[in-house]
Formats: sequence, structure tokens, C-alpha cells
Amino acid sequence: MRAMATTDHGSPEVLKLLDLPEPIVGDLDLLIEVYATAINPVDYKIRKTVNYGGVVRQMPFIQGYDVSGIVKALGRHVQHFKVGDAVYASPSLARPGANAERVAVDHRLAAHKPDSLDHVQAAALPLVTLTAWDCIHKRGAVQAGETVLIHAGAGGVGHIAVQLAKIAGCRVITTASRPETIDLCRKIGADVIINHAQEDFITRVQQETKNQGCAVVVDTVGGEVFDKSLECVAINGRMVTIVYNESAKIGPALFRKNATLHLEFMGVPAIHGIHPESQSETLRAAAALVDAGRLRPHVGKVISLEEIPEGHRLQESGRAIGKTVVKVR
Repeated sequence: MRAMATTDHGSPEVLKLLDLPEPIVGDLDLLIEVYATAINPVDYKIRKTVNYGGVVRQMPFIQGYDVSGIVKALGRHVQHFKVGDAVYASPSLARPGANAERVAVDHRLAAHKPDSLDHVQAAALPLVTLTAWDCIHKRGAVQAGETVLIHAGAGGVGHIAVQLAKIAGCRVITTASRPETIDLCRKIGADVIINHAQEDFITRVQQETKNQGCAVVVDTVGGEVFDKSLECVAINGRMVTIVYNESAKIGPALFRKNATLHLEFMGVPAIHGIHPESQSETLRAAAALVDAGRLRPHVGKVISLEEIPEGHRLQESGRAIGKTVVKVR
């Protein structure tokens, strides 16, 4: 089986196209013929970091945490799927991923692919949708009429989070800086787009909210953006971040507002086996929104399996728009 494998921790040069053994299909698994996968920030973080997410990985290992494809075989205890089904999923960060011709995925992490999308479009959805859904609904617990600040609205997680917040009836403020990213934020329905390269987003948020702040702030960037975003949270608000902030300066910013901080790591259900079926449920709900014309992924670039190292470089540069999808078949 052809696979783009990570052979060491380091630069994209450690990614090598290899012939590796077929996946081992467990009792709860779907064997999926991969039509498309996608690149996410977690790919380069795992590539560079030993034991990322507390998982020990033996070299070489296969990354790729999105998949859209066709079911080729079933484990003994699989329910709700059959051979030939078109499915999409986010494979576990603790198991071999979808940068290969085939991948084995716990069926509780998968759902039937949205009928209105092809495999390339569908592969852009799973990981970022699971992350955005948790940020907006489970951690942020948004309510209709609330104002939500979502950073990097043209990014992978950001462009889905903006749409989910709008579907929930929220007023959405987002950040972007390039003409093409500002244009995408406008197309997906953001109410206010702050060009963070030209103006201070704290000042603008206060202006837009009459100094009340935002009920929910979703940080997809980390670092200084996280620290500054604490000033944008409203009284009794919720701050949600998907980035590990080792030197975060929370201080009194949230305490004096009686606000809460939520950390979102979408890999937990699959890695630890804690309610993994929640991911299937989310993907089913997302597919219904897609097929109803209410949610749409943005594919910024399509590459081949051989071009995955370049996909890592693009993702790591911070200039990827929407999702970079890998067309495998």
C-alpha cells in the first residue's frame, strides 16, 4: 500500500512515500479506501513533536486526520455501515491515518458522506468541523442573539466556526488580513471583519459591542492573540481556545468578569475512548447541514499524495485558506 509516512520528527523532509503493510482492521473498524484526505495544523505539530497528545508513535507512521472514501471491509462489531458506503471521518490521532491508499477507522468516528459533496470537498470537513462544533456548541454553548468573536475566519476551523455560529443565530465578528481571506469571511456570512494588520482588534471589538465584549471568543491562533482576546470577553462570557498556550497570561482578565476558559482538543474522544460515538453524531449533524445548503467547506488547494510535504509547508506558513485537500484516488 502506498503511503506518505513520517520517518522521523523534524522538517517536512522526514515525510517519505513508502510501500507499507495494509491496515489491521479491528472488530469496530471500517476499512476505508481513501479517495481524499486533508492537511491540518495538527499534522505538522505531530511531525515536529515527540509524543504529541501523549501518544508514543513508532516510526514510520502515517498521518492524515481527515478521510473521505468508500468502505471496503467491516469489523465484526460494526453497525450502521455496509461495504460500498461513502463515508467521511477524522481518524484517531493515536492510530495510522489517511495519508495512504487505505485506512482503518473506528466506525464510531465515521458518518455517511454528505450526498451533495464529492470526496475532495468532504475530506475538507471532518477534523475542523468536529473542532468548530465543540467550540461553538459544547464549549462556547452559544445562544441566538449573542455576539461571537472568531479569530482567523478564513482558516480551516475558523471558516466552519463562522458558519456554525451564524446558523445558531449569532452575530459574528472575525479577523483576517489579506484581500482573499477578507473576501472569504464576507462570503461565509461574517457580520464584522476586522483587518488585524491595520487596526487593533480589541479596540474594534469594544466599538462593535458598545464596550460590552463578546459572549464567546474562539481563539484559533494562540500566543499574543490569546492574551489580547481575554480583553474581548464579556461579563459571564466564555473563552474557548484550540491552541496550547504554555505561557498564557490569564491573570485577572477572566476572573474580574466571572468568565470561563475552555480548552478544546478534538482528539480526546478517539485517543481515550471516551464517547467516541459523539464524533459520528456531530458528523451526521454536519452532513445534514451541508445537504440542506447551510454549511459549506472551502477547499483552498488540492494536492497529490506525493505533494504532502509541500502541503505541510503551506499549513505551517499560516497562509493556507480554508483547507488543503490531498486527492489520493
